[in-house]
Amino acid sequence: MRVHRSAAVSSVHEDADGVTVRSDALEPLRARWVVAADGAASTLRALSGTPFRGRTYAGTWQLADLRVEAPSLDPARVHMVGGPRGLLVVLPMHLDGWARVVLHLPDGPAPGGAATPAALAAEAAARGWTAAVRECRWTSTFRTGRRLAADHGSRRVLLIGDAAHVCSPVGGQGLNLGLRDAVSLAAALPRAADAEGLAAWRRARRADALGVLARTDLATRAWTLRSAPARAVRDTALRGVLTTPAGRRLLAESVAGPRRKPQGGDRQTLG
Repeated sequence: MRVHRSAAVSSVHEDADGVTVRSDALEPLRARWVVAADGAASTLRALSGTPFRGRTYAGTWQLADLRVEAPSLDPARVHMVGGPRGLLVVLPMHLDGWARVVLHLPDGPAPGGAATPAALAAEAAARGWTAAVRECRWTSTFRTGRRLAADHGSRRVLLIGDAAHVCSPVGGQGLNLGLRDAVSLAAALPRAADAEGLAAWRRARRADALGVLARTDLATRAWTLRSAPARAVRDTALRGVLTTPAGRRLLAESVAGPRRKPQGGDRQTLG
């Protein structure tokens, strides 16, 4: 396998036997299939003429990996706090003193805006989590949405990962969904004699993506409610669900999806 860097794709031409890919830095490349794993702003998806339908959620998100001392909430647990200022999530990182802090800013700064550790910690404190920040390793500000590539696009340009679908970060399912795309495609490609041979793979991947997008969309809407009465109903329902192991499992699976059982020769479960 050859890896070509700094080589932007300029055109993709599909015919009955394969695909020709042209780049401003390389001779034309010919292949039976082209796998588009080039992210949410996929060039290959756009060149293949495949619509990417959906919507962008309101507000922005801020993430930071912080080394903290004396946190006010149990550092070994996941904490999700939804209030009038927006959602706060604190995730343990299984590294001594480190936590990932996630903030949803309903009326927040544009993507790329400054998110200093001090400002982020101050906003987290206003939402119910305080800690002494000693170090910040990484921070990011971005928008997200729910989008899915149309199923009537190119037959030989195969979309996987964020090029095929984008979901809310609530539930942490974007990476898992992309891994399932890649693993299942690696198994399907050797058995595909022509473009029609991947029809079953396409249907299965679309069904999986639709399920993940529906679950994460519902969770995102629930956790970003701003109306006080609506939040009160949500919190009352959650308290009831969280009182039993079965309820906690049901809640987790409603966001992240049910536990997948290995099939056939599977050695490991992704999901």
